[in-house]
Amino acid sequence: MKHPILKDRLRVLTYFLLWLLVAVFQYIYVYPDFAVKGPLVLPILLQNLMLAFILLGAWFGLRYINLETQRTSQFVLNHLMFLIVIIGVWVGLSNFIDYMFLSDVIGDYRIKIRPIKVLIGVFSYLLFVVFLYLDAYYTSYMQKTETERRLYETLKESELNLLKSQMNPHFIFNSLNSISSLTMLDATRAQDMIIKLSDFLRYTVNASKEQLVTLEKELDMCKAYLDIEKVRFGSKIDFSFEISSDTLSVLVPSMMLQTLFENAIKHGVYNSLQKECISFSSNIKNDRMVIVIENSFDASSQPKIGTKTGLKNVKNRLDLIFDKAALLETQILENKFVATLDLPVSE
Repeated sequence: MKHPILKDRLRVLTYFLLWLLVAVFQYIYVYPDFAVKGPLVLPILLQNLMLAFILLGAWFGLRYINLETQRTSQFVLNHLMFLIVIIGVWVGLSNFIDYMFLSDVIGDYRIKIRPIKVLIGVFSYLLFVVFLYLDAYYTSYMQKTETERRLYETLKESELNLLKSQMNPHFIFNSLNSISSLTMLDATRAQDMIIKLSDFLRYTVNASKEQLVTLEKELDMCKAYLDIEKVRFGSKIDFSFEISSDTLSVLVPSMMLQTLFENAIKHGVYNSLQKECISFSSNIKNDRMVIVIENSFDASSQPKIGTKTGLKNVKNRLDLIFDKAALLETQILENKFVATLDLPVSE
């Protein structure tokens, strides 16, 4: 446990400046009667510095007086004993200093200064004790806050990693099933898909080490993913991108856009017998980046029923990473499903 005053230079400087002010007050109090009869400045300064050092040393005993571990009566009695001892020691030593420097006026001076010495001793002790307990409470509060912050960060990191880990296996399983089917129908396409899947997984392993990546890096990964899906669906799927150049350096949660593209393919292409298009756009408005991923679908076909785990994961990750300052909105407009991301701009 560090001394609450000696633990940094600013506190030490402030502490002794306050005692200097007390010495000035004491000097002003006795100056009219004794200024011409003895050297007042030095003894008054020495006495107050002595009390300052006595209180600093008293902390080593005062720190063990705790209301949480002692009865109220014992707590008060301990402080009363400390107060009596400190004032007794200080008054005795200050009287000796008075005798050394002010021997000519010691009688009258002692009568004049005795009440102020007692008041200074009592109030300085009380203020010192109050400061000790307030500082101990504040230090404990800050330590508790820091501990809670670290626990929250650890929990958030674990939750984010869990959400990310739920995304990858889902896509891998679908891709492996498709490759299995292609090996019997088109070995060349199956081989091409295996190569692209390998490149994609290699990319995601590196990207998974970061919670936030630039939009440019995330789109590179998504395009690799879409190339795999293009092998699977061929002419049934088409893509378009409208990317504002000032959005490429904005940070986004890694692996998140891939989830939205996967959702668009799952609900827009799987059950359609015609060609479907997935479009992507990004731009910045009022210091926020707006991303829109839109996919067409066959409104007459039986919709594919999903668990909505992907969209829930995206929303949960946005809440955790951006502290609910980011939004994901989805809507259906005729035969189009539109997902809109609204993110704070951070680079």
